[in-house]
Amino acid sequence: ISGFFENLAWGDLPGDVFIGEQRPAERILAGMALPRTSEVFIYDGTGSLVASTIDRARAPSALDAMATDDRSTMISDFLDALWGGVATVFGKGRNTDPAPQKDDGLVVDLIPQVLARGTQVRSSTDLQGNTIFTVAAPIMSGDKAMGAVAISSAAGEIDNLVRTEREQILQMFVIAILVSVGLSLVLASTIANPLSDLAAAAEIGREKNARKFSPSRVRIPDLTARPDEIGRLSGALRGMVAALYDRIDANEQFAADVAHEIKNPLASLRSAVASLRFAKRDDQKNKLLDVIEHDTRRLDRLVSDISNASRLDSELVKEEEEQFDLLKMIGNLADYLGEEAREKGVEFITDMPSEPIEIEGLESRLAQVFVNLLTNAISFCEDGDAIRVWVRKRENRVLVVVEDTGPGIPEQALTKIFNRFYTERPVDHFGNNSGLGLAISKQIVEAHGGVIWAENIRPTDADVSSEPLGARFVVGLPV
Repeated sequence: ISGFFENLAWGDLPGDVFIGEQRPAERILAGMALPRTSEVFIYDGTGSLVASTIDRARAPSALDAMATDDRSTMISDFLDALWGGVATVFGKGRNTDPAPQKDDGLVVDLIPQVLARGTQVRSSTDLQGNTIFTVAAPIMSGDKAMGAVAISSAAGEIDNLVRTEREQILQMFVIAILVSVGLSLVLASTIANPLSDLAAAAEIGREKNARKFSPSRVRIPDLTARPDEIGRLSGALRGMVAALYDRIDANEQFAADVAHEIKNPLASLRSAVASLRFAKRDDQKNKLLDVIEHDTRRLDRLVSDISNASRLDSELVKEEEEQFDLLKMIGNLADYLGEEAREKGVEFITDMPSEPIEIEGLESRLAQVFVNLLTNAISFCEDGDAIRVWVRKRENRVLVVVEDTGPGIPEQALTKIFNRFYTERPVDHFGNNSGLGLAISKQIVEAHGGVIWAENIRPTDADVSSEPLGARFVVGLPV
């Protein structure tokens, strides 16, 4: 505005635009498009007011539309009412309708500073606490200020603008809260609730008095149909619980088998001790004492094997696996046990690759497996039989095969020989084995990710009814 007056003062209009009967400053001001909510004051070089828009009618202009914000929604109206109530309680009430200034009292003291130093800005409040923004700029003629123009906002106009923007921010804040609540409900139904169900099911199994709350087995919710991590967690928990119950069932069965196996030698001992009381001849007493000694050794061997079997699970978990040469370990065992076989008249043959085969595992435990297989083969062979141990590497696996030319394995026993306490031996070998050796071997091999099986060696695969030429045990281990 000041630049407009500068151009008019020394351009198209002759004389001083601030003085004269026609008061050209008022005519110029009246023809300008000014916002109706602001008051404009024109001063001459002496600081006297020569024109203003106070109490003058002004036609609507584009500036009014730009300055007016009539946005109103249900949320903004509610927030406005809420904010007004809070302001009334905690602060002074404010006039919400902009009120035009009736004089130049708020700007007149700025004029001397404007004429002397240039543009001045001031923000103040009226008696009702409404903010009023005032700015004044000089009207220059060369380097000299020949007047000044000042504009002040209507009382409350700035507050209305601030309140409008604040309402918009609060409106977005409320919308964000509603969206957050909605997303929270969705997340709760899809993530939190399933996790809570899984945790509740797992906690039931942890409680000491779980049987009182859930007499049946703990049931983990089946969420495996979900393709996300919740589905994976559900499947993992269900698998873990199933494995735990399998282990519990196996322990219960093991305890029952132990009780049954111990009862047999105990019954024999009790019978021998009872008979010893009535034996008269020395040969009868000696025979009963031999039975007692045999059953005592049998009990000792049984208890030792049961103790080893019961500790096997924890030891397989606790011990650290290491890299070792499988061929070197089998070669050492073959050298030691081969002497025992040759003393019995059994030929011992080894067939192994020349290159080392490195595998990762528990060397001592795998050695226990092969010692068991070799000693079993030696025990079933007689003078003139042969035992062959051969090793072959097949892609990502290594096969260790122990073959013998003994009597073979009865067909009905092929599926049972790896069961605990099962043994299929001649009568003269009764009581010399606990029946846990092959069961322990299978457990060790499977703990290493391998497989073990037994089969008979036959002259032809076409005739399964032919007499076996011997037995073959195969151990497959990952490389």
